[in-house]
Amino acid sequence: METSSIIGGEFDVDFQNLQYIKSDNGCMEGGYKYSSGRSALYYIFLDIQKRYGITTVYLPDYLCSSVVIAAEKSGMDVIFYPLNNQLEIDPDKLLMQNDEKAAIMLINYFGLKNLSKQISFVHGISKNIVVIEDDVQAFYEFHKSDLTADYKFTSLRKTFACPDGGIVKTNNELTEVAETNKFHQYKLAGSILKSLRKPEYYDDDVYLHLFEKGEFQIDEEIEKGMSEMSQEIIKKVDFQRIAYIRQRNAKQIIEGLKTLGVDTILPISDDCIPLFVPIWLDDRNKVRKQMFQNNIFCPVHWPLEGMNVQKGTEMAEHEMSIIIDQRYTNKEMDFILTTLEKALK
Repeated sequence: METSSIIGGEFDVDFQNLQYIKSDNGCMEGGYKYSSGRSALYYIFLDIQKRYGITTVYLPDYLCSSVVIAAEKSGMDVIFYPLNNQLEIDPDKLLMQNDEKAAIMLINYFGLKNLSKQISFVHGISKNIVVIEDDVQAFYEFHKSDLTADYKFTSLRKTFACPDGGIVKTNNELTEVAETNKFHQYKLAGSILKSLRKPEYYDDDVYLHLFEKGEFQIDEEIEKGMSEMSQEIIKKVDFQRIAYIRQRNAKQIIEGLKTLGVDTILPISDDCIPLFVPIWLDDRNKVRKQMFQNNIFCPVHWPLEGMNVQKGTEMAEHEMSIIIDQRYTNKEMDFILTTLEKALK
């Protein structure tokens, strides 16, 4: 089987699927709206400093560099804490002191973790700890009504066809931002050109350049708000339909990986709604290159970007994320598995 379409990369504009969309799914209720996930985190850090007088945050040693950027821009001091092989706090290596006054961020990796036990563990160390739940890769956990952390946040464009947008939920009153970011215009233009994909008129480099230009501006506009476009799109998304497709595709990939003898980095239960299916490969770069040559763009979580983090270094060398999102059918999942099988030989 072969496919001429691109699998992976940033989302196309999903105008056609607006027909599935409900009038208002309530997604934005009770949330504070910002330009991106890192913007949402930036405002969380500012609030923690102002409200609690806390200027130190513990971050896991496996993370996206944008988290560190948000911390630095807000004036927070960073301490990295080690993770175990389940990508959870290693209690024997956490250097946090009893009754210490600090913030800590816990990441729901790939949408596959339940953070409740880790949150309880941290609260057991110190009543002065402020807990941040990072649901950038776990929108469906973010969307649940319960709030066990002090703050939780997500990024819309990681899961849906939104050009921008980050949301925070907390019982605290946060700063609201009225001024809209401008980078979403580049993201939106790139998405439109990608969805049209007219190679007779323009090369792929045209829309890729627009995506890159928008990405470059995200950090510059960390203090800006979410676009009206993304607010309208996300309110109308049929979350149930998208969850079904992601779970169906993930199940197909997981069964195929078992046949190929490839391990997922974390166990994946039937009730999870993954962002990706993360796998461990000894020769990741070779395999990824062959996937790329077949128009399958498997991301890596995450490039180190100069960070000195132990677990992050291990993962940066071996992790590859298999795409299972709502753009694709069983046909594309078959193609991914067939291509992966050839790449592994």
